[in-house]
Amino acid sequence: MLLQELMRRRASLTGAERSIADYILVQREKVAHISARQIAREVCAAPSTVVRFCQKFGYAGYDDFREAFLVELHYLTSHFTSVDPNVPFGFGERRGVIAHKMGTLYREVVDDTLGLLAEDVLDRAVVALDAAEDVCVFSTGVQADIAQGFRDKMLKIGRLVTIETRANVAFYRASHADPARSLFILLSYSGETEQLLRVARKLNERTVPLIAITSFGGNSLSALADIVLYVSTREKLERNIGHFAMNVSTMLLLDTLYACIFNENRYVNFESRVEMRQQFEAWRTSSNPLLADEPSAPSSDAAQALRRADETT
Repeated sequence: MLLQELMRRRASLTGAERSIADYILVQREKVAHISARQIAREVCAAPSTVVRFCQKFGYAGYDDFREAFLVELHYLTSHFTSVDPNVPFGFGERRGVIAHKMGTLYREVVDDTLGLLAEDVLDRAVVALDAAEDVCVFSTGVQADIAQGFRDKMLKIGRLVTIETRANVAFYRASHADPARSLFILLSYSGETEQLLRVARKLNERTVPLIAITSFGGNSLSALADIVLYVSTREKLERNIGHFAMNVSTMLLLDTLYACIFNENRYVNFESRVEMRQQFEAWRTSSNPLLADEPSAPSSDAAQALRRADETT
């Protein structure tokens, strides 16, 4: 969850700490040039109170907290200038306008997600996924349905992925998973769902590799994960009408993982997909020239054509 949201909730803060939170939220970017002693002086508190305030949010001290807060501010002031991801259209708007606003939202979510995706983190995720023989994706939300597409794509190139929505089964799998062969991918926007965290703690305890797909800003799940991929983090937990951003982000990240795995053995995987299509999906035809494939040819020829196309680009 974002630091700003945590500070606004203030449930666990003392009176002095609430004053610190309010001061930081008002100063925003100016915090870059304000020391812990200055904050303490402004809110009539001891400098040690400022440090304890920062530690409540999981940071070693004020400098670490300030850096994270400024990174968050930069994130929140980039992208999403056109639509509100919580309610992207207004009451009574024409259906064509709604369609265009949804398209704008999707484009902004994609840009936002890519802005949060560090290439070195993606590299680590792909290496971990490629090395795993037993991959389990666990979610208690609707993102499990989105993960079905990831599973199906991976299956068509011979990589087995299971989707689990039952917390007890996911926990038992985590309890018996082989750390050398297994990988878990946990999907959670808040990163604070207790049933999911029990699974994450068990994986952490047993050193089973864990990729978290979750919100930017720090949460309990990201603290337990080996690798964290961030989704667009603009939606409120409850006051949104469709979890559009989380769903689009999740699909983009999973499709990116699949595409990277596919590209690790590009020609073999392409040949396998074409061959499976010819064996099982030959009944699928279309009179639409935009959909029609080239005349049937051995899958190895298709792979060779792909190789030649690569060599000429």
